[in-house]
Amino acid sequence: MNEVLLLVGLLVLSYLGSVVAAGFSAGESRSKGSIELVVVGFAVGPQALGLVDKSMLDAFDPIVQVAIGWLAFAVGLDFGHGGGKRIRAGGLVLGALGALFTGTAVAAAVWTVARRVNFHGTSTDRLLLAGGIGAACAQTARYSVGRTAGIPRAGDTLSERLDTVVQADQLFPLLAVAILFALEPTTSVAMPAPLLDWPAITIALGMLLGAGGALRMRSDLPEEDTWAVLFGVSLIGIGTSARLGLSTLTASFCMGIAVSLLSPDRYKLRQMVAPTERPVLLPAMLIAGARLDFHATPALPWIVSAAVVARILAKVAFGGVLASAWNPARAAGALVGLSLLPPGVLAMSMGLAFALRFPGPVGNTVLVATAVAATVGEFADPGRFRRLFQTGAGGEPVSRGAAA
Repeated sequence: MNEVLLLVGLLVLSYLGSVVAAGFSAGESRSKGSIELVVVGFAVGPQALGLVDKSMLDAFDPIVQVAIGWLAFAVGLDFGHGGGKRIRAGGLVLGALGALFTGTAVAAAVWTVARRVNFHGTSTDRLLLAGGIGAACAQTARYSVGRTAGIPRAGDTLSERLDTVVQADQLFPLLAVAILFALEPTTSVAMPAPLLDWPAITIALGMLLGAGGALRMRSDLPEEDTWAVLFGVSLIGIGTSARLGLSTLTASFCMGIAVSLLSPDRYKLRQMVAPTERPVLLPAMLIAGARLDFHATPALPWIVSAAVVARILAKVAFGGVLASAWNPARAAGALVGLSLLPPGVLAMSMGLAFALRFPGPVGNTVLVATAVAATVGEFADPGRFRRLFQTGAGGEPVSRGAAA
């Protein structure tokens, strides 16, 4: 199999994915299938069947950067919104604090284990490892609450409130990624700058390009011209940040936020961009799976186990906070946090970004830990939560019309 044939195959899969996605609702199409794609990618990758070798994967690095950058742009465009309306400041703060707590707990666990098992590398390598896994494991998949509930979210107080958490927990992880990328400046750019300047440059690049695109779209543009502006500013931002060794995810996310804040047609733009997530997701997750290397380091089993256990415990602890603060969550108790376990495609995009930026034990371990955590989260769908989401604040079942 050569690069051209692989590219054709990915394009065919993307087309089929867009057709299949049209048969699902918006929530389903954006949440299902990412882990299955990772598994398929691993099966055809160099660590399994070997249909795709590492040199072929490396040839597609620019395409992967564009794919994960576009996914981050779509997340930024929808950031702080749920159910077609803006999330209140309290929900944004709670979601951000939940991601910060979970990411810090996972990073601390990974750092401790990496030191005890003598993970080979410098202290900077251990910091990149712990921070990368912590950032990737911090957030929850958008739309995961509605999937776990198995019922429409309208009129369901508990799932509506949990939805405000999962729609607002991407900010801190992506800021952390920008800082971590600055810890090891790229050798391809001879432009020395203080450590804190690079994250600021990443954010400013995304915000400025997004603002420019939003101002350009303030006039009454035809839809094809709107697509040209969106693709143009996205490609400029992704290409520039990748060339400078910055986080394409953070720059694209900030770009999406700027477009959403400044464009008068923000809701129309979200409707335009949303259907493109699934086709872009397909090749990105396949390549992420093909890059999985379970022999990245002898300490891999210990590091991955620490990350998964720490993430579960952190989500349960955060669920306890929610249960004490929200009356609808008290019936579930601390275990309501288990409904926040699915990490989503943004987490896999972070793992893939680390594998591209830091090839070797650090990047490969971050990607494997993220994939395992995502797999565990995908199967965290206990029947108890289906019953709990079908009860109101006082424990009474919702009406048949709402549960149908």
